[in-house]
Amino acid sequence: MMGNLHCNETVTPVIGILCMDIATTLQNRYGREYQSYLAASYVRFLEAAGAKVIPIWNNRPRIYYESIMNKINGILMPGGAIFFNPKFCTKDMTSHAYTSSKIIFDIARQLKHFPLWGTCLGYQLLLTHSAGVEDVRQDCKSMNVSLPVQFEDDKVLQKSKLFADLDESVKARMSSQPFGYHYHKYCITKEDLRMFKIEDQWQVLACNKDDNGLEFINIVEHKEFPFYGSQIHPERVFNENLGDQDPCHHCPSCYELNQYFAKFFAQQCRLNENRFADEGLIRCNINNYPLTFTAQEKLHWQLCYLFKADTDYPNEVTQRIEQ
Repeated sequence: MMGNLHCNETVTPVIGILCMDIATTLQNRYGREYQSYLAASYVRFLEAAGAKVIPIWNNRPRIYYESIMNKINGILMPGGAIFFNPKFCTKDMTSHAYTSSKIIFDIARQLKHFPLWGTCLGYQLLLTHSAGVEDVRQDCKSMNVSLPVQFEDDKVLQKSKLFADLDESVKARMSSQPFGYHYHKYCITKEDLRMFKIEDQWQVLACNKDDNGLEFINIVEHKEFPFYGSQIHPERVFNENLGDQDPCHHCPSCYELNQYFAKFFAQQCRLNENRFADEGLIRCNINNYPLTFTAQEKLHWQLCYLFKADTDYPNEVTQRIEQ
């Protein structure tokens, strides 16, 4: 289903996930000392596709991103909530992921083959940095629902990397089953791509509509670089409680359809020739950091990694698993 990518199937890709500025709900519940976080659902999403995961810190100097991106095989930029205009930032609402993602985007364009995946906010950041402006988004109807995707025509899909080898039966299910979870209030449209003069850089692969009938872009890929973006959250169906009323809740078919994206991205990352030394991977692995159960007060996530501003990769791993 993933096509012939001519990569070493035995290679385990090491994928970084950019830490997002701490959500106010998490900070209020667990303490003001926390500066960033990662939802565990993104980690498990990639690990289920055979990847190893490390956190990518935000608010670090460019030399850090240059160094780490020459060791790992790709980066996922997750969803979240930040200001796109730094002048509106406060001590309680920062925008570190905005500036960090721009550095990552710029470096990735200079490297031979460095895949990026943006989900929801991460996707919006990719297109914003591509346009070289402050923000390319527009308001749309707030959404909290799973929907099928509305694919572009077959000629477009066949020229894409993401869907060129998509099995017809899988395509039919993606087009009819509400597998793609939407949780957002900003959108990007085809007209926005034209307005900001980036329609020649990105190929629109699928769209959806909000309750007001506004058609917005759902899935894109860059025409030159291995950059991909989705407005949907393919990670959430596996690890988050979408609610018993959601059509994708506990749906095996939805699991399969959403995992398509993780498998594809992991394959793209295998094409990157960087190799992380074993000792470096052990030191930087996400498993060095504790998980916090964040669902007990009906927060947005089941499990999160919470990081203080000075959190870093440990100099050495002292904990050992007892045999």
